[in-house]
Amino acid sequence: MIGENLKKIYTEIKEYSHGKTKLMAVSKTYPAEAVREAQDAGQILFGENRAIEARDKFQNEIVTALPFDLHIIGHLQRNKVKDAIKVASMIESIDKLETLQELEKQCAKVNKKIEYLIEINSSLEEQKSGVYPPQFEEFVEQVLNAGFSFCKLRGVMTVGPLTDDAQKIRNAFAGVRRQFELLQKTTTDIDILSMGMSSDYRIAIDEGSTQVRVGSAIFGRRNYN
Repeated sequence: MIGENLKKIYTEIKEYSHGKTKLMAVSKTYPAEAVREAQDAGQILFGENRAIEARDKFQNEIVTALPFDLHIIGHLQRNKVKDAIKVASMIESIDKLETLQELEKQCAKVNKKIEYLIEINSSLEEQKSGVYPPQFEEFVEQVLNAGFSFCKLRGVMTVGPLTDDAQKIRNAFAGVRRQFELLQKTTTDIDILSMGMSSDYRIAIDEGSTQVRVGSAIFGRRNYN
């Protein structure tokens, strides 16, 4: 089933983006066996929300038998940074300078380079993480002036509004795309615009997303118990 779902979504993404958008399989809450099934179908890029779950799952022999590239896409607490860098190549959810400073510190200890995205709160919803759009330019200036050696900025990420209103989702994604384009003019090597999930990735692709994060449409309904 997972392999068939991946094939279907890859076909849709190719049609919508002409091959320009990458697919991340969001494996949070799913077991290592589900990850392995996706790997067997050729999937390499995965996303996890929680650092501990990611560490345990992606150090599992079932998973490590095949290549993978893991990104942390959920809010990262400073005390979980050490666990995250054990398995992740990128943190997509940076919205505080203090978190980035801790990431730099822990990466320096183990001599590991890591990439990151700035998360933007495009829906302006208080329960969501992310830098609010009016503070985006100031935050970019802070992280670029910090002079990090082990942490490299590659772009921006957002979670769309929780609504059935397609126009509101489109407007939010369009706003993030403009911030992304602004960032590209500010510094080099900015090429990842991560937006769009199972329910809205088609809209995200229309608005220029270079990476969509799809979970339930690949793995099936989640069990949060």
